[in-house]
Amino acid sequence: MKGEARTLDMFTVCMLGVRPRPYAGQRYTDYKDAERQAKDDVRETLCDHDIYLGSRLVATVCSPSFAGKIKVDLTELGSRFG
Repeated sequence: MKGEARTLDMFTVCMLGVRPRPYAGQRYTDYKDAERQAKDDVRETLCDHDIYLGSRLVATVCSPSFAGKIKVDLTELGSRFG
């Protein structure tokens, strides 16, 4: 019998338009941690960021408005976590 270990899908934060890499530096087991990191990154770079679960898009964190509000757009999959 082959005992292949399946890797656990983790949340990955990356800039909008960039696909997640399998061994990216920003990987999280909890959605809230990934969302917090994405919001911090958006504040620093003023660029939108995506949150992926494995290779599936979960949410897009939009750059802040003039009022300083950061909007999180959840996908259908992301609505389960948000």
